[in-house]
Amino acid sequence: MKTKKFRLAVAGATVDGREISADMLREMAEGYDPNTYGARLNIEHIRGVVPGSDFGAYGDVLELSTEEVEIKLHDKVEKRVALFGTFDVDDKAKAMNKAGQKLYPSVEIQPNFAGTGKAYLMGVALTDSPASIATERMQFNRQMPGSLVLRTDDAESAFALTFAEDDGTPTDAGTSFLTKLGGMLDGFAAKFGGDADAGKGDDKPKAGQAGDAAAAFATLRPMFEDMGKAFSTEIGKLQAQIADQNDSFSLRVKKLEDQLKTDPAPGYSARPAAAGAQGELVETDC
Repeated sequence: MKTKKFRLAVAGATVDGREISADMLREMAEGYDPNTYGARLNIEHIRGVVPGSDFGAYGDVLELSTEEVEIKLHDKVEKRVALFGTFDVDDKAKAMNKAGQKLYPSVEIQPNFAGTGKAYLMGVALTDSPASIATERMQFNRQMPGSLVLRTDDAESAFALTFAEDDGTPTDAGTSFLTKLGGMLDGFAAKFGGDADAGKGDDKPKAGQAGDAAAAFATLRPMFEDMGKAFSTEIGKLQAQIADQNDSFSLRVKKLEDQLKTDPAPGYSARPAAAGAQGELVETDC
């Protein structure tokens, strides 16, 4: 699901003593192209090798831009260049964000990308301790489904970050279910709306009845949508549990294979140790 842009990093010293220059941020924004090299979202800068694990990818960086922003440092306001990015996040990222985990972005920069001498964004980690200052905290708004709230530590500065238009293509079982549920609810709404071409004959509801039905349905629809979202979330959790179980099973099989390679075969008997020079000598008559 595509997000609107939000702040990833600002120029200047990082909390761990490194330096991010304004030129680096501009070069990343101007040169970023997912078709050349796509930056992906990960957890704490760890890239897992097993698909579906907790350290897999959580989405993609779609585009970057820069703006001049004001930040406050010890009661002093400074103007600095900031890097903004647009993400395409998956359901795992949304579920983790809803749980209040890994709320801040942390950029991964290659200062000399492919020998060009210019900086490039290689990835973005979701973390609780970003190196750059003035990154914005990500939080999904439960009161506004399909939107994202970005906030600094000042609660009054929070603002809604809505998702871009969806193309309607289901990405997994959960979103497919929500798409079908939405279509069904739209169909009910159309019937209750009193379409001029629908319900011909004596069975057509009167204007007052149609209005009452539409009002009642409008009241019930949010409840159905919430039920659908809850069901979709449970599907995502179940898929994650299955992936974790597969990882655990794979590790157990690998451990068993390694053990079989080192353990002796059934019925195997090792030859006795040689007595050597200190052992007993047997005299023979040759």
